[in-house]
Amino acid sequence: MPEIAVSRLAALGQKPRQARRLAVFVGSDRSAAFAVLTALAAAGYGIAELPENAAELGAKLDAAEGEAIMLNDYAAFHATLPAAVRDAVAARWGAAERDPHYRPGQVDCGRFIVPVARFGEVAAIATGETTVPPRHDALARTAWIADSFRADAVIAWQPFGVELLMPVLVAPADDPADVNSLIAALDGDGAALHRWRLA
Repeated sequence: MPEIAVSRLAALGQKPRQARRLAVFVGSDRSAAFAVLTALAAAGYGIAELPENAAELGAKLDAAEGEAIMLNDYAAFHATLPAAVRDAVAARWGAAERDPHYRPGQVDCGRFIVPVARFGEVAAIATGETTVPPRHDALARTAWIADSFRADAVIAWQPFGVELLMPVLVAPADDPADVNSLIAALDGDGAALHRWRLA
């Protein structure tokens, strides 16, 4: 894991909970993501207008217009990735403009639409299909988290396949909604990282 991610997680523990910006990935197990969001709200994170249950969370994500990341901004992020990752993505998926989630523009370079619903300082993001290497649309989600939303940390249920400079906390397989360990890890408790793995 990048040393800067470790140091940023330690620094995050010094920041007031209500000011921490978190990105929470929502996969097929929406109940685990909802449990985490509910626990974050109860712990004093800046969460607003959270749905009442997992089904409503899923419906809100499905209906969300999403957030755009312009192709030139995505290209700038893509250029920071290791050459081996860029080459693998190009070899498997081709150019970003060929991605089925790319939307061409009439007067600009086009964009990717990131499926996200914001709840105050916390953003819930639909994971989409997981592939190796990742598709451009998956990398666009990562670019939005890092450069547009500027998250302090990410909560996920599987690794991204791409290292980020920010902390990415990956849930334990045996208890994907272990909220007590997650809250402790976000507060800088190193012992909690035996449960929520820092990737």
